[in-house]
Amino acid sequence: MIKKFVLLFAFYCLYAQEEPCCEEVAIVEQTSRSLWDYHPLHIGGNTIFIGDADVSYKDRDHGELRFNKANAFLFMLLPISAETYFFPRVEWNRFTLDWNENPKFNQTHFYYLQFGLTMYSICLEKWRWIFRVDYNLDTKHFSKPGLYGLTTGLLWGSYQIHRKWHYHVGGMGYFGLEGTTIYPIIGADYAPNKKWLFQVIFPFSYFIQYNLRPWCKIAIKGRPLKERFRVGKHQAQPRSVFNYSSMGAELNVAFVRKDRIEVEFYGGYNWGGNFYIKDREGHHGYYTQVGGAPYVGASVDYAF
Repeated sequence: MIKKFVLLFAFYCLYAQEEPCCEEVAIVEQTSRSLWDYHPLHIGGNTIFIGDADVSYKDRDHGELRFNKANAFLFMLLPISAETYFFPRVEWNRFTLDWNENPKFNQTHFYYLQFGLTMYSICLEKWRWIFRVDYNLDTKHFSKPGLYGLTTGLLWGSYQIHRKWHYHVGGMGYFGLEGTTIYPIIGADYAPNKKWLFQVIFPFSYFIQYNLRPWCKIAIKGRPLKERFRVGKHQAQPRSVFNYSSMGAELNVAFVRKDRIEVEFYGGYNWGGNFYIKDREGHHGYYTQVGGAPYVGASVDYAF
Protein backbone atom coordinates (compact mmCIF):
# COMPACT_ATOMS: atom_id res chain seq x y z
CA MET A 1 0.00 0.00 0.00
CA ILE A 2 2.97 2.35 -0.03
CA LYS A 3 2.70 3.73 -3.46
CA LYS A 4 6.35 3.58 -4.74
CA PHE A 5 7.21 6.18 -2.28
CA VAL A 6 7.56 7.71 -5.52
CA LEU A 7 3.90 8.22 -5.57
CA LEU A 8 4.59 11.93 -6.17
CA PHE A 9 3.49 11.43 -9.76
CA ALA A 10 1.73 14.70 -10.54
CA PHE A 11 3.52 16.71 -7.89
CA TYR A 12 6.96 15.79 -9.13
CA CYS A 13 6.05 17.04 -12.61
CA LEU A 14 5.21 20.37 -11.01
CA TYR A 15 8.31 20.30 -8.84
CA ALA A 16 10.68 19.72 -11.76
CA GLN A 17 9.64 22.90 -13.60
CA GLU A 18 11.17 26.32 -13.12
CA GLU A 19 8.70 27.79 -10.63
CA PRO A 20 5.68 27.63 -12.98
CA CYS A 21 3.11 28.04 -10.23
CA CYS A 22 4.52 31.30 -8.97
CA GLU A 23 4.46 32.71 -12.49
CA GLU A 24 0.95 31.48 -13.15
CA VAL A 25 -0.47 32.91 -9.93
CA ALA A 26 1.22 36.22 -10.72
CA ILE A 27 -0.53 36.21 -14.09
CA VAL A 28 -3.84 35.43 -12.38
CA GLU A 29 -3.39 38.41 -10.09
CA GLN A 30 -2.44 40.71 -12.93
CA THR A 31 -5.21 39.75 -15.35
CA SER A 32 -7.95 38.64 -12.95
CA ARG A 33 -8.38 35.47 -14.93
CA SER A 34 -10.20 32.53 -13.39
CA LEU A 35 -8.31 29.71 -11.73
CA TRP A 36 -9.99 27.41 -14.25
CA ASP A 37 -7.99 29.05 -17.02
CA TYR A 38 -4.99 27.16 -15.60
CA HIS A 39 -6.63 23.72 -15.63
CA PRO A 40 -6.34 22.97 -11.89
CA LEU A 41 -8.38 19.74 -11.88
CA HIS A 42 -6.46 16.60 -12.87
CA ILE A 43 -7.56 13.03 -13.54
CA GLY A 44 -5.42 10.14 -14.66
CA GLY A 45 -4.06 6.72 -13.99
CA ASN A 46 -0.99 4.49 -13.90
CA THR A 47 -0.37 0.83 -14.63
CA ILE A 48 2.63 -1.49 -14.43
CA PHE A 49 3.09 -5.18 -15.26
CA ILE A 50 6.08 -7.22 -14.07
CA GLY A 51 6.75 -10.70 -15.45
CA ASP A 52 7.08 -13.86 -13.35
CA ALA A 53 10.07 -13.63 -11.00
CA ASP A 54 11.77 -16.52 -9.23
CA VAL A 55 11.36 -16.69 -5.45
CA SER A 56 13.97 -18.21 -3.15
CA TYR A 57 13.66 -19.12 0.53
CA LYS A 58 16.79 -20.01 2.48
CA ASP A 59 18.69 -20.37 -0.82
CA ARG A 60 16.15 -22.83 -2.23
CA ASP A 61 13.81 -22.24 -5.18
CA HIS A 62 10.31 -21.55 -3.95
CA GLY A 63 8.09 -20.88 -6.98
CA GLU A 64 7.42 -17.69 -8.90
CA LEU A 65 5.86 -14.32 -8.02
CA ARG A 66 3.97 -12.00 -10.33
CA PHE A 67 3.25 -8.36 -9.49
CA ASN A 68 1.15 -5.81 -11.35
CA LYS A 69 -0.68 -2.67 -10.34
CA ALA A 70 -3.14 -0.09 -11.68
CA ASN A 71 -4.64 3.04 -10.20
CA ALA A 72 -6.85 6.01 -11.03
CA PHE A 73 -6.52 9.40 -9.36
CA LEU A 74 -8.19 12.78 -9.04
CA PHE A 75 -6.54 15.89 -7.58
CA MET A 76 -6.92 19.64 -7.66
CA LEU A 77 -4.69 22.69 -7.29
CA LEU A 78 -5.91 25.04 -4.55
CA PRO A 79 -3.71 28.15 -4.20
CA ILE A 80 -3.77 29.82 -0.80
CA SER A 81 -1.23 32.52 -1.73
CA ALA A 82 1.10 33.43 -4.57
CA GLU A 83 3.73 31.11 -3.06
CA THR A 84 1.86 28.25 -1.37
CA TYR A 85 -0.59 25.69 -2.78
CA PHE A 86 -2.60 22.71 -1.57
CA PHE A 87 -3.31 19.58 -3.58
CA PRO A 88 -6.12 17.40 -2.16
CA ARG A 89 -6.09 14.00 -3.85
CA VAL A 90 -8.05 10.76 -3.91
CA GLU A 91 -6.83 7.60 -5.57
CA TRP A 92 -8.17 4.09 -6.20
CA ASN A 93 -5.55 1.33 -6.34
CA ARG A 94 -5.60 -2.30 -7.37
CA PHE A 95 -2.60 -4.61 -7.33
CA THR A 96 -1.98 -8.29 -7.90
CA LEU A 97 0.66 -10.17 -5.97
CA ASP A 98 0.50 -13.83 -6.99
CA TRP A 99 3.07 -16.22 -5.50
CA ASN A 100 2.25 -19.72 -6.68
CA GLU A 101 3.85 -21.41 -3.63
CA ASN A 102 2.67 -19.02 -0.94
CA PRO A 103 2.36 -21.05 2.31
CA LYS A 104 0.58 -18.30 4.29
CA PHE A 105 -2.30 -17.05 2.13
CA ASN A 106 -3.88 -17.54 -1.29
CA GLN A 107 -5.38 -14.08 -1.75
CA THR A 108 -3.88 -12.51 -4.88
CA HIS A 109 -5.89 -9.32 -5.60
CA PHE A 110 -5.85 -6.29 -3.29
CA TYR A 111 -7.72 -2.98 -3.41
CA TYR A 112 -7.37 0.24 -1.45
CA LEU A 113 -8.30 3.91 -1.49
CA GLN A 114 -5.73 6.59 -0.82
CA PHE A 115 -6.68 10.02 0.53
CA GLY A 116 -3.88 12.56 0.35
CA LEU A 117 -3.10 16.22 0.98
CA THR A 118 0.04 17.90 -0.31
CA MET A 119 1.32 21.39 0.43
CA TYR A 120 3.81 22.95 -2.00
CA SER A 121 5.59 26.18 -1.05
CA ILE A 122 8.23 28.50 -2.50
CA CYS A 123 7.83 31.15 0.19
CA LEU A 124 11.47 30.84 1.34
CA GLU A 125 14.07 32.28 -1.01
CA LYS A 126 15.83 29.59 -3.09
CA TRP A 127 13.84 26.85 -1.32
CA ARG A 128 11.00 24.65 -2.50
CA TRP A 129 9.17 22.53 0.05
CA ILE A 130 6.68 19.70 -0.28
CA PHE A 131 4.78 18.34 2.70
CA ARG A 132 2.49 15.38 2.05
CA VAL A 133 0.30 13.10 4.15
CA ASP A 134 -1.57 10.07 2.77
CA TYR A 135 -3.95 7.62 4.36
CA ASN A 136 -4.54 4.25 2.68
CA LEU A 137 -7.41 1.92 3.57
CA ASP A 138 -8.40 -1.48 2.25
CA THR A 139 -11.70 -1.06 0.41
CA LYS A 140 -13.00 -4.38 1.80
CA HIS A 141 -12.32 -3.41 5.42
CA PHE A 142 -13.49 0.18 5.83
CA SER A 143 -14.94 -0.70 9.22
CA LYS A 144 -11.49 -1.75 10.55
CA PRO A 145 -9.16 1.23 9.93
CA GLY A 146 -6.99 0.27 12.89
CA LEU A 147 -6.15 -3.08 11.32
CA TYR A 148 -6.21 -2.17 7.62
CA GLY A 149 -5.11 1.46 7.50
CA LEU A 150 -1.66 2.81 6.65
CA THR A 151 -0.44 6.40 7.02
CA THR A 152 2.52 7.75 5.06
CA GLY A 153 4.20 11.14 5.26
CA LEU A 154 6.81 13.16 3.40
CA LEU A 155 8.74 16.38 4.07
CA TRP A 156 10.98 17.25 1.11
CA GLY A 157 12.98 20.44 0.56
CA SER A 158 15.12 21.54 -2.37
CA TYR A 159 17.65 24.37 -2.17
CA GLN A 160 19.13 26.16 -5.19
CA ILE A 161 22.90 26.14 -4.68
CA HIS A 162 23.55 27.46 -8.18
CA ARG A 163 21.46 28.17 -11.26
CA LYS A 164 22.19 24.62 -12.45
CA TRP A 165 22.33 22.77 -9.11
CA HIS A 166 19.92 21.89 -6.29
CA TYR A 167 20.37 19.74 -3.24
CA HIS A 168 17.50 17.85 -1.63
CA VAL A 169 16.88 17.07 2.04
CA GLY A 170 14.02 15.78 4.14
CA GLY A 171 12.44 12.64 5.45
CA MET A 172 9.63 10.20 4.71
CA GLY A 173 8.06 7.25 6.44
CA TYR A 174 4.98 5.29 7.35
CA PHE A 175 3.19 3.82 10.32
CA GLY A 176 0.46 1.21 10.47
CA LEU A 177 0.01 -2.46 9.60
CA GLU A 178 2.21 -3.43 12.56
CA GLY A 179 5.19 -1.37 11.43
CA THR A 180 6.86 2.04 11.53
CA THR A 181 9.75 3.17 9.33
CA ILE A 182 11.44 6.51 8.66
CA TYR A 183 13.88 7.19 5.80
CA PRO A 184 16.04 10.25 5.22
CA ILE A 185 15.77 12.11 1.90
CA ILE A 186 19.09 13.23 0.47
CA GLY A 187 20.26 13.95 -3.05
CA ALA A 188 21.03 16.46 -5.78
CA ASP A 189 20.09 17.41 -9.32
CA TYR A 190 22.03 19.08 -12.10
CA ALA A 191 20.72 20.75 -15.27
CA PRO A 192 23.68 21.79 -17.46
CA ASN A 193 21.30 23.27 -20.05
CA LYS A 194 17.63 23.24 -21.06
CA LYS A 195 17.96 19.82 -22.69
CA TRP A 196 19.47 17.69 -19.90
CA LEU A 197 18.54 16.95 -16.30
CA PHE A 198 20.39 14.57 -13.96
CA GLN A 199 18.79 13.66 -10.63
CA VAL A 200 19.66 11.28 -7.79
CA ILE A 201 17.49 11.52 -4.67
CA PHE A 202 17.47 8.70 -2.13
CA PRO A 203 15.21 6.78 -1.75
CA PHE A 204 12.78 7.48 -4.61
CA SER A 205 14.09 9.35 -7.68
CA TYR A 206 16.95 8.36 -9.99
CA PHE A 207 17.05 9.46 -13.64
CA ILE A 208 18.83 11.05 -16.57
CA GLN A 209 16.41 12.99 -18.78
CA TYR A 210 16.77 14.55 -22.23
CA ASN A 211 14.21 16.98 -23.67
CA LEU A 212 14.04 15.81 -27.26
CA ARG A 213 11.31 18.28 -28.20
CA PRO A 214 9.18 20.74 -26.21
CA TRP A 215 6.49 18.02 -26.23
CA CYS A 216 8.70 14.93 -25.80
CA LYS A 217 11.07 13.79 -23.02
CA ILE A 218 13.24 10.67 -22.99
CA ALA A 219 14.78 9.32 -19.80
CA ILE A 220 16.64 6.43 -18.23
CA LYS A 221 15.10 5.92 -14.80
CA GLY A 222 15.31 3.80 -11.71
CA ARG A 223 11.88 2.73 -10.44
CA PRO A 224 11.54 1.62 -6.81
CA LEU A 225 8.37 -0.29 -5.97
CA LYS A 226 6.98 -0.95 -2.51
CA GLU A 227 3.69 -2.30 -1.20
CA ARG A 228 2.62 -3.10 2.36
CA PHE A 229 -0.73 -4.71 3.01
CA ARG A 230 -2.79 -7.03 5.21
CA VAL A 231 -4.76 -10.05 3.96
CA GLY A 232 -8.24 -11.06 5.06
CA LYS A 233 -9.22 -13.34 7.90
CA HIS A 234 -10.14 -16.36 5.75
CA GLN A 235 -6.55 -17.36 4.98
CA ALA A 236 -4.16 -20.07 6.17
CA GLN A 237 -2.49 -17.40 8.33
CA PRO A 238 -5.36 -14.95 8.96
CA ARG A 239 -4.71 -11.22 8.61
CA SER A 240 -1.05 -11.67 7.76
CA VAL A 241 0.92 -8.51 6.99
CA PHE A 242 3.19 -8.64 3.94
CA ASN A 243 5.76 -6.29 2.44
CA TYR A 244 7.03 -6.31 -1.15
CA SER A 245 9.89 -4.11 -2.39
CA SER A 246 11.97 -4.16 -5.56
CA MET A 247 13.93 -1.92 -7.92
CA GLY A 248 13.83 -1.59 -11.69
CA ALA A 249 15.66 0.27 -14.46
CA GLU A 250 13.82 1.49 -17.55
CA LEU A 251 13.67 3.52 -20.72
CA ASN A 252 10.94 6.12 -20.31
CA VAL A 253 9.26 8.29 -22.98
CA ALA A 254 6.82 11.06 -22.07
CA PHE A 255 4.66 13.18 -24.37
CA VAL A 256 3.49 16.50 -22.95
CA ARG A 257 1.05 19.20 -23.95
CA LYS A 258 1.77 21.94 -21.44
CA ASP A 259 -0.91 22.47 -18.79
CA ARG A 260 -3.27 19.89 -20.33
CA ILE A 261 -2.01 16.34 -20.74
CA GLU A 262 1.02 14.14 -20.15
CA VAL A 263 1.27 10.53 -21.39
CA GLU A 264 4.15 8.31 -20.35
CA PHE A 265 5.30 4.88 -21.57
CA TYR A 266 8.13 2.86 -20.10
CA GLY A 267 9.72 -0.56 -20.12
CA GLY A 268 12.73 -2.15 -18.51
CA TYR A 269 13.98 -4.80 -16.14
CA ASN A 270 13.11 -5.18 -12.48
CA TRP A 271 16.18 -6.42 -10.62
CA GLY A 272 14.16 -7.99 -7.84
CA GLY A 273 14.14 -7.40 -4.13
CA ASN A 274 12.53 -8.95 -1.10
CA PHE A 275 9.13 -10.13 0.05
CA TYR A 276 8.21 -11.05 3.59
CA ILE A 277 5.09 -12.17 5.44
CA LYS A 278 4.43 -11.73 9.16
CA ASP A 279 1.56 -12.75 11.42
CA ARG A 280 -1.23 -10.35 12.37
CA GLU A 281 0.85 -8.87 15.19
CA GLY A 282 3.85 -8.29 12.93
CA HIS A 283 5.97 -11.15 14.30
CA HIS A 284 7.44 -14.45 13.04
CA GLY A 285 8.55 -13.19 9.66
CA TYR A 286 8.81 -15.46 6.61
CA TYR A 287 11.51 -13.82 4.47
CA THR A 288 12.13 -14.52 0.78
CA GLN A 289 14.21 -13.07 -2.05
CA VAL A 290 12.56 -12.16 -5.37
CA GLY A 291 14.51 -12.43 -8.61
CA GLY A 292 14.48 -10.25 -11.70
CA ALA A 293 11.89 -9.94 -14.49
CA PRO A 294 11.04 -7.56 -17.36
CA TYR A 295 8.28 -4.98 -16.94
CA VAL A 296 6.24 -2.42 -18.90
CA GLY A 297 3.95 0.39 -17.83
CA ALA A 298 2.14 3.57 -18.76
CA SER A 299 0.57 6.63 -17.14
CA VAL A 300 -1.67 9.50 -18.16
CA ASP A 301 -2.53 12.83 -16.48
CA TYR A 302 -5.21 15.05 -18.02
CA ALA A 303 -6.00 18.54 -16.72
CA PHE A 304 -9.35 20.34 -16.98
